[in-house]
Amino acid sequence: MTATTRVPLLVGEVFVDFTITPSGTENKLRLGGVAHAARGFWALGQAFRAAVVIPSYLEKLTRDYFAKLGCVELLVLGIVTGAPNITLIFDATEVADQEYDTPLRDEKAVQLGDVSTALEQAEDVLIFPGAFSLAEVCAMLPTTARLHIDVAYDVETPTTLAELNRSIETVLISTSSPLFTKTKDQTLNGVAVAFARCKPKYVILKQNRGGTELLDCSSAAPQIEALPAQLGTTINSVGVGDVFAAAFLTALPEGATTAGWRATYAAAAYSQTTYPDIFKKYVERDQSLSLDEMTSLWGTFLPWSARPAVQIYFAAPDFAKADRTAIDEALNALAYHNFAPRRPVVENGELPPNSDAATLRTIYEKDCELLKKCTLVFAVPTERDPGTLVEIGLAIEAGIPVVTYDPSGKNNNTMVIAGSSFYSSDLDACLNATFQLLSQRLK
Repeated sequence: MTATTRVPLLVGEVFVDFTITPSGTENKLRLGGVAHAARGFWALGQAFRAAVVIPSYLEKLTRDYFAKLGCVELLVLGIVTGAPNITLIFDATEVADQEYDTPLRDEKAVQLGDVSTALEQAEDVLIFPGAFSLAEVCAMLPTTARLHIDVAYDVETPTTLAELNRSIETVLISTSSPLFTKTKDQTLNGVAVAFARCKPKYVILKQNRGGTELLDCSSAAPQIEALPAQLGTTINSVGVGDVFAAAFLTALPEGATTAGWRATYAAAAYSQTTYPDIFKKYVERDQSLSLDEMTSLWGTFLPWSARPAVQIYFAAPDFAKADRTAIDEALNALAYHNFAPRRPVVENGELPPNSDAATLRTIYEKDCELLKKCTLVFAVPTERDPGTLVEIGLAIEAGIPVVTYDPSGKNNNTMVIAGSSFYSSDLDACLNATFQLLSQRLK
């Protein structure tokens, strides 16, 4: 694949991303906001222009950095005052909510300048809304411009886009978006209905580790394309969706389907390193694949809307007075990704000490019955919990795949490791395995 001869315009804010890492490891500091999409264009060899909203202290750094990324012209669209435009990130791998925080956000203000004359030739415009007036920015663009808008943040309702009275080529949204959480029908069709007044040609629903869905309305018969995720070791998920958008726009002349597939590979590459040169090497390797090769390789696909119905048996000492640190961490992660695990201790009851044999037998049989109804067992054997280990053994015997998250590392024996479909002390890796195993079982 080669980059297009078009020069897209990138619009949005530039932040400083500050990732808070565990004690003993180095914190990560890099330019964020639209800088993520800029890196995507650069890795793909796509020249671009940019109209950015920044605090004054970042202007020189941004100009120099974007020039190295292939930005042929950078316009200061607006100036941020009252806040440093720093994003604090506490979970870079998005195991659960990433807990973004922006210091002094309530004091922040943006003063836009009039750069409409410099934007007269804009054709394809990739916009990431922010703390600025989207309507004012769009009013500076020529009416012929094709708008591609990622509405993950800073868009209150679909009406916001409809009231622009502009032709919108592409709407991109993520399941982690506050706007998506307010969408009544959380399916691709539901999102398309919500934005129907905008009449977009393409609606893209990014669904984290479960892949992406693309609705192509460019022809009389709309088509839905499933775009599986390419899962690997997650180093940093921040900006992955932005790279997807940049890659999709770059490859769009090849057709929406090809563009979607290429975007999934570029996004995956971005999640697996924070070093730009390594990211670019990954992208160059992957972009050599043809569409047929990509589709034959497939990946992991598990739509957001299908996940609540998946029966996951949660095997753990899920008791009120237990050490719940790892248990709650796992439950929060599963819930964040829209799974509704079956919790036998909650559903069948927590027995008091010294319960009689008949009561124990009744609960045992109920737990076994529930386990056999499930598609997968997610086990968290904190310390050396015997009940969880027995449940793992029962699942193995029944042919039910088991993902064992062993945060203490105290259950790393042959039977648990070899018997589990996947075993790790890393929750991120266990989540990936859960998606992969369920995707294979439900395909």
